[in-house]
Amino acid sequence: MILLIIGIASLGHLIADFLEPLPEIPNKPFKCNMCLSTWLCLLPAMVLYGWEGILIAAITGIVSELIYKILNRI
Repeated sequence: MILLIIGIASLGHLIADFLEPLPEIPNKPFKCNMCLSTWLCLLPAMVLYGWEGILIAAITGIVSELIYKILNRI
């Protein structure tokens, strides 16, 4: 579960950074780290863990935002 959270949070962060310079794509949920990671994680987490997947997706969004904040300090 920890690898799922960290992996999808990192993937969501990378995809959001990749989509940021594209003006034709809307800001939410595609350019927001937290939003994109949450939506990317929701379906796989619910398939694997049932209703707990909603909580796992929320945690993934927060972890993605923490990754974003930490990397901006470097």
